[in-house]
Amino acid sequence: MTQRAVFFAYILGLASTLLAPETYAQTQLPDTVELRAVTVAGHKYTRYAAGSRTQSIDSLLLSRQPGITLADVLQQRSPLYLKSYGNGMTATVAFRGTTASHTAVLWNGLNIALPTLGLTDFALLPPSAHTQVALQHGPGGALHGSGAVGGTVLLNNPVSFEPRREVQVQQELGSFGHRRSAASGSFSNGRLSLTSSFTRTASDNDFRFRNTTVFGAPRETQQNAAFKQTSFAQDLHYKLSQNQRLTVRGWYVKTHRQIQPSMGSANNHAVQDDENLRLMAEWQGQLAGGTTTVRGAWFKDRLDYAENGTPSLSTVSTYQSQVEHERQLLPHLLLQVGGEAQVFKAEVGGYSGNVDETRFSAYSWLRYTPVDKLQINLNVRQAWVQSFNPPFTPTLGANYTLLATEGNTLTAKANVSRSYRVPTLNDRFWYPSGNPDLKPENGWGYEAGLVHAFQQGKLTGTTEITGYRLKVEDWIQWQTRGAYSEPVNLQNVRGYGMEADYRWNFQAAENVLLSGGLAYAYTISEQKLPNAWAELQDRQLFYVPKHKVAGWAEVRYRNWWLATDATFTSKRYTDNDNNNWLDPYALINASIGKTFAWRTFEAQLQAQVQNLSNTVYQTMAYRAMPPRNFRISLGLKWAQQP
Repeated sequence: MTQRAVFFAYILGLASTLLAPETYAQTQLPDTVELRAVTVAGHKYTRYAAGSRTQSIDSLLLSRQPGITLADVLQQRSPLYLKSYGNGMTATVAFRGTTASHTAVLWNGLNIALPTLGLTDFALLPPSAHTQVALQHGPGGALHGSGAVGGTVLLNNPVSFEPRREVQVQQELGSFGHRRSAASGSFSNGRLSLTSSFTRTASDNDFRFRNTTVFGAPRETQQNAAFKQTSFAQDLHYKLSQNQRLTVRGWYVKTHRQIQPSMGSANNHAVQDDENLRLMAEWQGQLAGGTTTVRGAWFKDRLDYAENGTPSLSTVSTYQSQVEHERQLLPHLLLQVGGEAQVFKAEVGGYSGNVDETRFSAYSWLRYTPVDKLQINLNVRQAWVQSFNPPFTPTLGANYTLLATEGNTLTAKANVSRSYRVPTLNDRFWYPSGNPDLKPENGWGYEAGLVHAFQQGKLTGTTEITGYRLKVEDWIQWQTRGAYSEPVNLQNVRGYGMEADYRWNFQAAENVLLSGGLAYAYTISEQKLPNAWAELQDRQLFYVPKHKVAGWAEVRYRNWWLATDATFTSKRYTDNDNNNWLDPYALINASIGKTFAWRTFEAQLQAQVQNLSNTVYQTMAYRAMPPRNFRISLGLKWAQQP
């Protein structure tokens, strides 16, 4: 019955695009964003995220390397720690000392985390060159719903009706059989806008590595680690009138991976096939004195795993609908209200039968600007989940401008937010270890910081420092008990830390531009565990580094550029007792390139060195990572604008 209601809401939203009136008072949708190829623009959520730390990823990185996975993007441009089971293998990310299941991932406003695992494999997300990537650090239950405990990754494909025609292709080759082909195109005539992107990436992954589990750490050739991935994305936007817009989006990713065995273990010839299809439709128009948006979506996620020929199959269909209305109540008061529904239908071999689940939530976001120097947000959400009772999740945040001069702006920010996470389907239904009696996690987060924007002659930049504290009750963790591992609710996990971010640009000469950035995270995330004398001791959660640093710099001279990025990750414990750990490591990458331009035609030649220092490192215990390797690419682009 519920599924029918969700489906009906979806059909109703689509039908309303055909029946909506043709004339309204306004002449342009307020959410319409006119963008050039590499412009980073704000996402709508930033309007309601006062007091939170938000970060936009430079889209120039996606433009130069179409097909690069989101895992690689975040590794190079953020202080987040990525756990990877090998090059091209499963890669997950976590904010502020939480786990991968505490990170929400939204694609154009809809959560795409896999309901069975409750997490997202970032190696399966190759964003197109037209995708905006933004991060919101800290809890965001009121904005993003279940799972937004540590932070949120926002993927957005903006709407642009600016007349243009563009075609871009790129071919990349590299070490260990790496190859990537990419093509994209866009067209707009002021009423119809189309964007398409295609990428195919493959690698033999037959690199040499040091096997640290064997005496003398001999060099061996990595076995059973090849992969290939194909991705296609299509966006269609159509202006039904000056005040109505219809959007249809599709994103298909198919990945075949041999599962890289850990050092010292036998090769069981494991393989995994992932197939992810995401379809959504959106109507937006002017109603009741504001902007109304209706979305409907269907996702199908297939994960087939086989070990020594024995298969384990999983297919999940997700139906989502969402209705939002934003209205300017007063000159300084902006309100958005909305509701959404989700239906999961899972066919998983590890369950004792098929599983269905229904979720609803209603939310309200309020932005108040009493004076130019002060912005206040009050956001609330209440969710209803089949068999569960998630907590009411409010958020209160504020930004206040302390100083505003010709060359400097200093802003103070503070935020308090509640979050929650419903147990995943695997947590409850995996046979025989699932625990249907698990409680939903709920947490509180507090943060405060300063943001300094400056301009001194030819130097511009921003500096941001944030301190935070996080508490999560009924934290869900899988623990080994007897012959099986099973999920349990821990009493609580507490965390605190500091994040710093610095970005700058310097116009050294007419044809010389220097730019760079530095991001640092200090993270403490602890639970209390008994020692040998049954005394409770604070223990850092496993795979949470206390220190993570990411830095990057670039020099541009006319049509040439030279860029480098480096990361440092401190020691990470690999067990709850903090008796075993992985050593710290640093990685350095570098690239050089040149652009050749002839009127409407452009060619880009680029050479890259990954792991320049040839560092031997692991992000997961006993999972080998590639040594120094090289890539070269050639891109061709044709663009025409009236």
